Amino acid sequence: MGLDYTTFYIEANIVCIIIFLMMFMREMGSVGRQAKQMVFVNITIAHMLYFICDTAWVLVISDIIPKNFYTASAVNVFNAILLSAITGFWFVYVELSQGEKYIAQFKRRILVLTLAMLETAIILVLFVFFPRTVIDENYEMTTAYYVVFISIPAIYIIISSVRSFIRAARKENYAVRFQYIVCGVYPVIITVFGIIQVAWLNAPVFCFGSTIMMLYVYIISLNDQVSIDELTHLNNRMQLKKYIVSESSRANADKTVYYILMIDLNKFKQINDQYGHVEGDRALIRTAEALKLACADNPLKTFLARYGGDEFIIVAKTDDEEKIKGLCKGIKETMNRLNDESGSEYRIDACIGYASYCGDIKRFQEALGQADEALYKEKALLSAGR
Repeated sequence: MGLDYTTFYIEANIVCIIIFLMMFMREMGSVGRQAKQMVFVNITIAHMLYFICDTAWVLVISDIIPKNFYTASAVNVFNAILLSAITGFWFVYVELSQGEKYIAQFKRRILVLTLAMLETAIILVLFVFFPRTVIDENYEMTTAYYVVFISIPAIYIIISSVRSFIRAARKENYAVRFQYIVCGVYPVIITVFGIIQVAWLNAPVFCFGSTIMMLYVYIISLNDQVSIDELTHLNNRMQLKKYIVSESSRANADKTVYYILMIDLNKFKQINDQYGHVEGDRALIRTAEALKLACADNPLKTFLARYGGDEFIIVAKTDDEEKIKGLCKGIKETMNRLNDESGSEYRIDACIGYASYCGDIKRFQEALGQADEALYKEKALLSAGR
């Protein structure tokens, strides 16, 4: 391997390290980091360390660093450990990003990373006690090494991709389908880059590919931070506006009809006053969960957002009012079921108003006003009945 190529390869890795360092510094400087952001920080660290090891390996095979059992072993041990860490953390990041509840607990995240830790243990045992099974007399890695090197990362990659594509196919996720598809495609593309680099080490395609893809994922995550409600993890008002704008051109072309549902909790102020604002937040989270479950159980395509305070909005694609009535009934039934399951001292229930909407962005506020008016009519009837 020539000096010019070695220099180019090292420069490429340095550039990629700098880009990851910028993402790392940006996340470390943010206030109130969530678990997902902390996992992303771990991913950036693992990538930077991997690129450093990759640079060291190029120096070894270029004879700038003497190639012997110890240098070859050290670099390839760390490469295997770091690759399993990258893929393990990526799996956790995807699960957190896509709202899987089981992964919210720290102990569960550690459990998920057990496979990566297992690979680390296996690699260390092989190099310490059975070195000739993983490195030959020419200090090249054996087939056994590559089997261990690839196996655990492949498991993480396959499972995270499959789960992302499955979630993208669910109708309740169609508004965020593209983000889920990106998460599913990312590890596949990185794997292809890795295979190309192993088979043809004439360009640092893995570092370029992984950096470009991770930067793209990071941009999407930044967009999520400004478009997702932090408490309920529903779309916020800004994302609702974007959705209405994006759907308006499609609606005008296809003559699509929508219904706008305005949902408002009953006696929410009383929950805050009697049980405290922390419990009020829990009530909002339970409401969001009820809305998500009801929309998932309903055949309609829906977009769900927290409009503000204890108000939520659902935009449903249909021209059938009976289906909308069925959705409203499903929401209230789901709320009752979650009330029973929660064992809470209070119950959440809501009034719902709806109005049809032609998709013309100029008519959105008018339809929203009509839905709000229908909502307060239901509240008035409820108060009169009590």
